Amino acid sequence: MEALRKVALAYYNSGTDQERSLFNQFFQSMDKDGNGRVSYREYSDFMSQKAHDENMRTRYFFNQLDIDRSGGLDFNEVLTLYYILKSGRPICGQCKIFITNEYFACMKCFETGSAAYSICLECFRAKGSLNHNHVRFNFVDNFSLLESLRKKPLPNHQPNSPIYQVAAPSLHSCSESSSHVIVPYNPNIPGERRVSLTKL
Repeated sequence: MEALRKVALAYYNSGTDQERSLFNQFFQSMDKDGNGRVSYREYSDFMSQKAHDENMRTRYFFNQLDIDRSGGLDFNEVLTLYYILKSGRPICGQCKIFITNEYFACMKCFETGSAAYSICLECFRAKGSLNHNHVRFNFVDNFSLLESLRKKPLPNHQPNSPIYQVAAPSLHSCSESSSHVIVPYNPNIPGERRVSLTKL
């Protein structure tokens, strides 16, 4: 979680005033009593009102976000949550844990526009059947998935359109959106540094 906090902070620090303002609004909408920290009750109330994965509403997940173990979430810890939500970081479809590193995604679900289905490395390596209607050979790791997007346009998308050439996750908006984009597309970033994300 510490690595994700650093990524989230890097995005925040390099964001525009408007992007930082949007996150500040997100933080304030969670911090109901305005004391600069988000209690578990405030967190639980907020997450229950939104359509977030039920596994992210738990005390266990809250404790994972609480890096300094203070019993509440500070500004940077809520920023980490915001990054997680906006970047589409997955919960393992098998064991239901939050995946903080590499994972495997079902390409069949991705290509057909179905709901995303991802599993952690441990569950991918485990013997036995998956709790999913597609078999293991349909799964690729997240880096291979990005590379396949870079090399070939998705159906119904023009290769040169902004939606296909979206940059890495950004603090673009805290509104409910199907886009997980957190940093606006920048055509000045070399192609090998761009991450192709689409509306999933």
